Amino acid sequence: MTKESNDPLRKITGTISGLSKSRRNRDFVLSQMGKDVGASAVSAGLADMGGAGIAIATLDTSETADFVEFEVNGESVRGWFWRFPFQDGDAVDVVAESDGQAWTAYGVRRDADALVAVYPHCFEGRRSHYRSTFRFWGIVVAAIFIFMMCLDAVLALFKGTFSIQNQLDAYGIYAMYLLPGLVLVFGFLAWRGGRKTEGFAQVAETIFKGFGWADPGGINLREISRKKRRAGDGKDYGMRYFRY
Repeated sequence: MTKESNDPLRKITGTISGLSKSRRNRDFVLSQMGKDVGASAVSAGLADMGGAGIAIATLDTSETADFVEFEVNGESVRGWFWRFPFQDGDAVDVVAESDGQAWTAYGVRRDADALVAVYPHCFEGRRSHYRSTFRFWGIVVAAIFIFMMCLDAVLALFKGTFSIQNQLDAYGIYAMYLLPGLVLVFGFLAWRGGRKTEGFAQVAETIFKGFGWADPGGINLREISRKKRRAGDGKDYGMRYFRY
């Protein structure tokens, strides 16, 4: 077994044995990690977040996940994962930290097929996280703007005032006043929503760095996994476990 120094986590390379896996319900709130798994390295993801870190503590993230315990070449390892698709005998890299008695794992990658399991919600770095968040709210803004333009045209038809020129004038006004307002309001909502969940992305970056991957802030395991799907990948592939 090899252990590579990579603060605050370490990468362990070895073979899984004595695997015990169970589906359990747990509230995956970052501010509570230290209570159950001693996750000092992961909890550090909130260290510089201020009010946003407090906001994460209010999120209802209770869900079912895999709790696993196993050994890697004689070293005890445990951890929580959305889905843990690995078996005894698999050669893996494990990103984990030690509490002095056992290793707490946050990411596992199998060499044979590049499958990756991570701590719940930690699937993308911060840059990717904000890009995804703003893209979602951008789609919402576009949908509202298009709906308003269509509604205006329908109302004009019912009133008998519809004409191409009138509609172009109306759309020009919408573009000058309504669109900037929508962008400001929903842009703020996107930023606020992104800040509330940034802690998960920050932890994800720590995991990706532990694996030694380049550009951890830009990694989105869901997007990458969709492009790398293979025959036989399960229904949870790409959503709860990944490939990289």
